[in-house]
Amino acid sequence: MKSNKKAFTLAEVLVTLGIIGVVSAMTVPNLVKNYQNQALVTQLHKVYTEFSQAIQLYMSDQKVESLAETELFNNNANLEAFIDNYFKVVSRCGNSYISNGGAKCFSSDNYYAINGDDAGRSLSGVTCNGIAFTLASGAAVCAETSATVPLYFEVDVNGAQAPNTFGRDFFDIWVNNDGELYDKNFQDYGNTTNFANDVGSSTGAFGRIMNDGWKMNY
Repeated sequence: MKSNKKAFTLAEVLVTLGIIGVVSAMTVPNLVKNYQNQALVTQLHKVYTEFSQAIQLYMSDQKVESLAETELFNNNANLEAFIDNYFKVVSRCGNSYISNGGAKCFSSDNYYAINGDDAGRSLSGVTCNGIAFTLASGAAVCAETSATVPLYFEVDVNGAQAPNTFGRDFFDIWVNNDGELYDKNFQDYGNTTNFANDVGSSTGAFGRIMNDGWKMNY
């Protein structure tokens, strides 16, 4: 009996493989980027949760309803005590972003804007106006306090690791008197982001991510 089965020709197989290759080249980079962005957002959310819990526990221990009732304002000695008592710190860099006494916090490589057009900003030799440290989660933090803001954090959610990009792994976070975390830049930019080259870390990205349901939609 004769078989009626037909096989693909070599030309058909090559055309199919070519189409698959083109589609993969178009879609895989976006899939990888989306995966990486979501991983960074997950790390940011962990930092957000840790900060929120630490602040609420501190306020509870102080028996206050507002950070304005504490002695945290504009007092680095009390800020250091707060960090020591309410965070899982694995390394301390004092007022240096990069390193101190062998400890390393933020990356010594340049940090870049998302559009990648700028020459980059180095944190080498730049002073953290509060206390720089690294959390057990791997996040690098520069925590500050002033006469007007109880707490302000600059955070690289994955420490010295890439991508070292403002708005991807580097974020600004403020804390109001009620102990709530927010993004002043996001509010100042009309509840949107600003990724201009000269903005540096002040992108409004943290507020945008929270506003979009913990997604990096940019």
